[in-house]
Amino acid sequence: MSPRCILGVAVLAILAAAAAAQRPAMLEKERAWEEGKGMPLMVTPNIMTGLLVGIVWLTLFLTGFCCLFQVQTPSAYEEKCLVLNKQY
Repeated sequence: MSPRCILGVAVLAILAAAAAAQRPAMLEKERAWEEGKGMPLMVTPNIMTGLLVGIVWLTLFLTGFCCLFQVQTPSAYEEKCLVLNKQY
């Protein structure tokens, strides 16, 4: 098998494991809210996970964006060629 195929199978296995690791049952507060006995959760675990992943991606994007635009190049280049004297 090629390394690319092995990588694809590994990624697929990781995604399958992540899908299987979803929590199968509701939390106690979610169950109480569904029964009409309590306050609903303002942020469920799935929403919190999405927010945290979004914050990480936003941080990486902004870091890359700032670094990209801090690259400085000279406004003009000198047309003089590099002088190489005797090469032994």
